[in-house]
Amino acid sequence: MRTSIDLGGLPRLTAVCLAAVLATSGCDSGHGDSLVNQNNQNHYPYNANGFAYVASAGATPGSAGAVYEYAVGLDGTLAPLAQSSIAAGMNPSALVVVGNGRYVYVVNAGDGTISQYAVAADATLKALSPATVTNPGMHTLGATGGAATVDPTGGYLYVSNTADDNVAQFNIGSGGQLTPLTPATVATGVAPVAVISGATSSGVYYILNSGAVGEAGSVSQYTQGTDGTLTPTSATPVAAGMNPSVLALGVFQNFVYAFSNCDGTQCLGSIRQYSVGTDGALTDTGNIVTTGTHSFGVGMAFQDVGAGSSGYVLTNAMGVDTESGTLSSFQIGSSGALVATSPATQNTSGRAVALLQTQSFGTLYVLTTNAGADANVAATGGSVLSFAEGNGGAPTLAGMAPLSIPYPTAIGVWVVLPP
Repeated sequence: MRTSIDLGGLPRLTAVCLAAVLATSGCDSGHGDSLVNQNNQNHYPYNANGFAYVASAGATPGSAGAVYEYAVGLDGTLAPLAQSSIAAGMNPSALVVVGNGRYVYVVNAGDGTISQYAVAADATLKALSPATVTNPGMHTLGATGGAATVDPTGGYLYVSNTADDNVAQFNIGSGGQLTPLTPATVATGVAPVAVISGATSSGVYYILNSGAVGEAGSVSQYTQGTDGTLTPTSATPVAAGMNPSVLALGVFQNFVYAFSNCDGTQCLGSIRQYSVGTDGALTDTGNIVTTGTHSFGVGMAFQDVGAGSSGYVLTNAMGVDTESGTLSSFQIGSSGALVATSPATQNTSGRAVALLQTQSFGTLYVLTTNAGADANVAATGGSVLSFAEGNGGAPTLAGMAPLSIPYPTAIGVWVVLPP
């Protein structure tokens, strides 16, 4: 299962956008009025710190998925909204929230569609018309899904179609409806698993190509045209280790980090660091940090505050009966090098699915699923864990909300602005 690109993949946000940070959301593009009254968010019928949307696969093979809707309490607990869920397509694999709760998009890997929703005044989701659009680049259905991200203006959506070696690109209209750009897709390397926006000054995008199984991957670079289309640059893709799975931008847009899986004879998880040039081109710094043997990268996020920066990496331990999540934390110096905090890791319950960060409040959210935690038990459900950033950047578990839904696959959270 692929999830939405991590918040570390976003550019550094302006003060206006700080509270709009969600799972790969962009700031408002001015493409129309939101259904949410941004000036009266204290009038919501919930005592909420924000709202969460969790995509879930169907309870039985071949059944449609859904998006479950929650108010997020000040203590991180989840309370179902008046409309507790809304239908999605088959096998949702990614979810993104646009702006401060304007629209939500869900990539459905099982039927090659994207569900599109508006966020109503009570924070529940309402299907747009049409309720779904075709993903023009997804031809291999039901296999590996992809990731999705919205550009910093909130005007364009990009979806990496991992099994079909392309990225689909869409315009987000004034009512939130998606329209494929021309061309509708851009070719990538083998198995693109992530696409992120680089520094806003350069207009460069980075696509992480995982490569064939057991082979090295790469990071390729693209420029964004005035019409939103991506075009490969002349820069040679940089190497990214064995089957990389996560890509993130951090440390005030000066560095890009890629997590690769099963590097070397000891099958280590490795984080490679690249410096970002003035033109957006990447240069391998040679700095590599390992996270232990047999760990698979799930998510990565960075928090830039003042003169310092913290980094967080969510991984799963590989294994038939032992698959479980670990959240690792790092302090980052001016050179971008990662140094483990103390304590360096936090365990999660069940198998880790997604990591996202609300930078306005410094809260990390981890989505887990019970499925896969024990290969002998076909368990549904999962949990949402919230972590506060402690001294030195080390996260502290602030709350855990169990989920009684089938097979959670992706999550988006948006924060309520104070009155």
